[in-house]
Amino acid sequence: MRWLITGGSGFIGTNLATHLTERGDEVVVIDDLSRNGSELNAAFLLEKYRLEPHRVDVSNRAQMEDFFAQEKPFDAIAHLAGQVSFLASLEDPRRDFEVNAIGTLNVLEQVRLHSPETAVIGMSSNKVYGDLTQIRMVEEETRYVAPDYPRGFGENLPLEFHGPYGCSKGTADQYLSDYGRMFHLRTASLRQSSVYGPHQHPRSDQGWVAHLLEEAVAGRTIQLNGVGKQVRDLLHATDLARLFVALEETIDAGVGYQLNVGGGVENSLSILELFAWIEDKTGLSVDFRTGQARPSDQLVFVSANETVSALTGWAPEVSVDTGLSRLLAGLTR
Repeated sequence: MRWLITGGSGFIGTNLATHLTERGDEVVVIDDLSRNGSELNAAFLLEKYRLEPHRVDVSNRAQMEDFFAQEKPFDAIAHLAGQVSFLASLEDPRRDFEVNAIGTLNVLEQVRLHSPETAVIGMSSNKVYGDLTQIRMVEEETRYVAPDYPRGFGENLPLEFHGPYGCSKGTADQYLSDYGRMFHLRTASLRQSSVYGPHQHPRSDQGWVAHLLEEAVAGRTIQLNGVGKQVRDLLHATDLARLFVALEETIDAGVGYQLNVGGGVENSLSILELFAWIEDKTGLSVDFRTGQARPSDQLVFVSANETVSALTGWAPEVSVDTGLSRLLAGLTR
């Protein structure tokens, strides 16, 4: 099996490249190496697996055409290259659209024209559903809950793109689906929530689990957006890597799958609950301050996973406790 990973020196891409290489697949990586930490991940892949990324910007049509002319065909493409920060999309909406929307279109066009048998699995976002203010939310002691959705949210939630990031990711999501239907390609778009694991180089506006864990272990005062009761379901990157393989083996041409993917209810966590976990595991007292909520922040997002599990048989295997313990061990060794 020959895979292309766009954004393959990113956090998810590095974990996927590791998984695929260790199972014996051939992996080709492209990345523009613009994100903080991507050069460290590129060095890791080169040293351990002799994988050297092709420096290609997916938003650049000419670069993508030249790359595919030399490297096609592929059995599968994991399209992970993207602008991943909601706040950064507010600062530079044009670049956000170029990377997320035009970059996805460039990938799909190369597949349509030169490699139509290739499976394309792309990353969308829970942000395509907006801020979910239409959903009844209840505030409890340590978290918000959505009592009318006890098993999480499915794909029947109304779409409501918020912010440039939501618009660009929503555009990419729809292009992946429509290219599957209109051009009879094998495509899937994953509306994922919070992914965490090794090789992540977090910032306060992206990669919140690792960022807060690092800040707490370092003993720094943490400034929160909101009161810390926001809830996400955490999906470990190794579980996501397994899903990419399962989808490649399952998705049919002509469908254009759009799938909510996350850790599920069993792996949901609020910020305050993360702090409690840190204090229990380390004995440290986490110092934090509450603050103003971020624009369009969802109080709760938990993926039901019913559609993707029925399609592939996949389910998350790494529990929150196990995954967080691995991250903590990496910080304190």
